[in-house]
Amino acid sequence: MRHPPKQSLANWLVPAALAGLVLVLQAGGEPVYAALRYERAAVLDGQYWRLLSAHAVHLGWAHCVMNVGGLALCAALAGGERSARAWSTALVALAVGVGLLLVAATPSAANYAGLSGVLYGLFIWVLAPRAWRGERWAWVALAAVVARIGWQLVQPPSDAQRALIGGEVMVEAHLYGALCALALCLGQAALHRLRDA
Repeated sequence: MRHPPKQSLANWLVPAALAGLVLVLQAGGEPVYAALRYERAAVLDGQYWRLLSAHAVHLGWAHCVMNVGGLALCAALAGGERSARAWSTALVALAVGVGLLLVAATPSAANYAGLSGVLYGLFIWVLAPRAWRGERWAWVALAAVVARIGWQLVQPPSDAQRALIGGEVMVEAHLYGALCALALCLGQAALHRLRDA
């Protein structure tokens, strides 16, 4: 039987490093934002790095701080149980997955920036294994994340939400993050079963 990794401060390294990177890039202002955000035309023209980098830049400081706060909450919910390697794998898989789904499934999205699509995926990735282990609070939190995405899909973001982050809320990215996380969780569970067999 596979046990979760022991809690360790080292397991907080990747979320902390990502938070630091996001804050540094935000301090770079408009030139950094323009160079790194997702732009559909640029990606289709070969600037594939934007599939990753778009998630590290934000529309403004409020947008940035909200997502860094969400990342801190997600890391706290993980409780130090996820290794640095697991965090790195999840971040890259979710970022690329969300980016590719934006290209393939949302051609109307000319540009996108922010960690929120990946962040919704991270919440699913952190909570699902804990829920499967029978932790009731994780089931409640997981249900809240799924309900939030569902609500966003049927109830468009308000003008106040748009004003707060400084632009449009790309709800599709939140859904794509959750779907990619579900695929990631199922894939990781299958690999663990194969190793344990």
